[in-house]
Amino acid sequence: MFELFREMNWSLLGTLAIVSAVVAWAGDIIGMKLGKKRVTFLKLRPKYTSRIISVITGIGIALFTLLVISVASEPVRTALFSMNYVQNQITSLTAELQQNRTNIQEMELELFRSKGDVIEKQEELQILEEKLSSGTKNLKEARSELEKMTILKDKTEEEQKMLLEEKAILEQESKKLEASVTALKQEAEKLKADIQHLREGRIAALTGERLAQGVISGPESTAHQIDQAVDRLIGEAQALLAYRFGTKPESIKRPLVDKSSIDRAKSVISKTPGRYLLRLTALSNAVEGEPVMAELETYNSKLIFNSGDMLAEKDIKKGSSREDVEETLFIMLRDVNSRAVREGVLRDPLSGNVGSIDTSEFMQVIEYITNSKSDVRLRIFAAQDIYTEGPVKIRFKTN
Repeated sequence: MFELFREMNWSLLGTLAIVSAVVAWAGDIIGMKLGKKRVTFLKLRPKYTSRIISVITGIGIALFTLLVISVASEPVRTALFSMNYVQNQITSLTAELQQNRTNIQEMELELFRSKGDVIEKQEELQILEEKLSSGTKNLKEARSELEKMTILKDKTEEEQKMLLEEKAILEQESKKLEASVTALKQEAEKLKADIQHLREGRIAALTGERLAQGVISGPESTAHQIDQAVDRLIGEAQALLAYRFGTKPESIKRPLVDKSSIDRAKSVISKTPGRYLLRLTALSNAVEGEPVMAELETYNSKLIFNSGDMLAEKDIKKGSSREDVEETLFIMLRDVNSRAVREGVLRDPLSGNVGSIDTSEFMQVIEYITNSKSDVRLRIFAAQDIYTEGPVKIRFKTN
């Protein structure tokens, strides 16, 4: 209740009371003065005139009060002059409010339904998420399995490729082996024929045997000069075969030299002039009465050892037995042979040696060392200039 009093516009009420009192007081004064003067209005008695003035003063008080209230308070002004409008507004707003309430209720109902739909959708979404999670897991497993299968596929393809390559290699090797078997069969048949010939006659030459060799040198060697050198080698080989059979060279068939080997020699020597070794070697076994098949080998010949170069050196203690001295000399000769081969001296195709020594000189050295009363320093020197073709001729020197 006190709140009601606090909400009242006491300043407005006070103003109204004061204004009403002033107007009433003024009206009373005016009425009394008019009554004393006995003023009449419309020929009425002064008493009635005074009443009419009081009524007019009351009306004035009311109008003035309304005017003051209207000026002082906008709500009052609105209530006095726009009441119908306000009522229409209130009616419209009330209807609109009611409609809004209805809409709110409908929206609340729709919201409730939507909440239900949302809950259902959330449940469906949860189910879909579970399915998606399961599908993702299955997808990862499938991808992992696919990667494994891809790796296995690549590995299998690589293995297949390797197997195909190995198959191709094996097929090539098989063809080579077949060709080798065929060649071996032909060679075996040829060997059988050669053995038969060997049994039936004397051996003229062995496969790989050196028949003859010579050196050709000069700033330029023409094809004609090479042909002449080959003819000389063929003549030497023919003489060698005749010597073996104890007959004249004219009765021995000339060796048949492979033409391609001669052409190779011409090509090499014509391109790079210098000192070359031409060696004639037997291509196959041959017996008396048939021509020897040969080929021409070409080697670049150079100086290996100068005459007087020391090739080996060894100190031999006094009192050594003959066997020990012989073994020492053989070891030194073997070392000289190996060194000469390393330096570039060509071996004999059959014996594998690069030279020979004087047997009498060899025996004299053994006797000298065996009978020596002091230690002996044995040295081996080159007896002459030694080239690629050899032979390695040596001389011994003691102390």
